[in-house]
Amino acid sequence: MKILLIDDHQMFLDGLTAMLFSIPGVQSIDSANDGKTALSMLQTGDYDVALIDLRLPVVDGLNVLQSMHQIGSLTPVIMVTASQDPQDIQQAEQYGAMGYLAKSASGREILTAIHRVLAGELVFPDHGLFGQRGAQSSPSQQHWAKQHNLTRRQVQVLRLVKQGLPNQEIAQQLFLSLATVKSHISTLFRVLDAKNRAEAIRKAQQFGLD
Repeated sequence: MKILLIDDHQMFLDGLTAMLFSIPGVQSIDSANDGKTALSMLQTGDYDVALIDLRLPVVDGLNVLQSMHQIGSLTPVIMVTASQDPQDIQQAEQYGAMGYLAKSASGREILTAIHRVLAGELVFPDHGLFGQRGAQSSPSQQHWAKQHNLTRRQVQVLRLVKQGLPNQEIAQQLFLSLATVKSHISTLFRVLDAKNRAEAIRKAQQFGLD
């Protein structure tokens, strides 16, 4: 697992990095202290998940979320912040974050949130669980896919996106190149009129897609 951490408090970054490196399966952790650097790293890196503070210098966390679609980044984001303002939580979800945690969260809570997001869930205060795994396609789902000129492969990619799989793992499971997976996801975003992964998951659920 490749993780990106963005926070302007170096002591918090160091502690979180040490905790996450204790988790089996974590291969690398990159970090930065401002939103502009975060966007550059998200554009060039292929991360499984990013943990981003809301209040950042140069470019704040919400603007990072808004800009991720423009730079073509599909990395799932969990906001880790001191703010518990309901408006901040609502905006983070609206702009595509898949989770929102307080900085006071324990290491176990952060780890649980990462696993839930990677399993396709949205993790927000008082929002319950979203993005659960589906079962088999119904006739109505098959009709919807056909109506929107989606291929069987694209529907397979959508299922794996909903399960929270990162692009690299989707590519491995379906024996596709990473570029092909990204192309399929871009098509799915267009069909679902979604700007990011979290919105695509919500809209897929609304349409009754698995």
